[in-house]
Amino acid sequence: MGMDVLNDLLSTMNMRGDVYFRCAFTAPWGMRIAPVSVAEFHIVVQGACCIQVLDRPDPVVLQAGDVVLFPHGQAHVLLDATDTTPAPAHDIVPQIPSNYGPVVYGGGGVGADIICGYFEFDRGTNRALLEALPQFVHVQGQAIAADFPWLNHTLHFIAHETGHPRHGTEGVVNRLVEVMFIQIMRAYIASQPHAGGLLGAIADPRLGRALAALHRRPETPWRLEDLADVAGMSRSAFAAGFQSQVGQSPMQYLTAWRMGKAATLLTTTVQGLADIAEQCGYTSPVAFAKAFKRHFGVGPGRYRKGLLDPS
Repeated sequence: MGMDVLNDLLSTMNMRGDVYFRCAFTAPWGMRIAPVSVAEFHIVVQGACCIQVLDRPDPVVLQAGDVVLFPHGQAHVLLDATDTTPAPAHDIVPQIPSNYGPVVYGGGGVGADIICGYFEFDRGTNRALLEALPQFVHVQGQAIAADFPWLNHTLHFIAHETGHPRHGTEGVVNRLVEVMFIQIMRAYIASQPHAGGLLGAIADPRLGRALAALHRRPETPWRLEDLADVAGMSRSAFAAGFQSQVGQSPMQYLTAWRMGKAATLLTTTVQGLADIAEQCGYTSPVAFAKAFKRHFGVGPGRYRKGLLDPS
């Protein structure tokens, strides 16, 4: 049930990813990375390093095979040891190198091979899953190897492609990075059985049933009491529990999910507005168009043409 909801959320995330560059750093080294508007990741291919995050009092040690994700582009510092003074990333890498580098930097000591990259999401993408993630996600390669072997394989493939670029490498890396994001989500959710927010609601037996139902049948004219019945809860307890866990009411979440599904259909199919409206729970294309514009700031026709409001 939880995986069905996760699959739905991932299917409406219009995402692209790539590798910035590969680092060939030797101790002592440190790189301070400023906040950005995209999600960033680092893969430790060889060696080890530390990472400092503003809201964490202690540095986190990363070993070969680990991957870290900053879903919201938070500022952070990568360095060989906690007593190293880091330099700004733009001083170490004044411009992104071709063919993924490598970027050579440091004092000639113990080496570390690190891949740095990013994910970006279209403005209209359903951001419910992203917003449910913490500032920092750390997946330990050795710890998850048995349960998620394909994540480790994907990391190795990315390392190989960026280390030996050839015709078509960029396209291969783009696809592998997108697969890696999905695998990171699976590994993270499995490792957080008591997570809060949307992830916690997905894992909750009662709230999860309601979420699965509205995801599976967004065209159904759901009422609050209908979803409460699916969850096996009273109307008031369901509404309060959902609001507390997810951060929005069940009907607000339903509307956002319908709009996300509609946006995906508009940009990936040639279906007419009437058909899309019906699949998203609207009996009238006019009512659907009004709801869509209220949610995205532009009508479905303009959205389909890619004319999102730049504001």
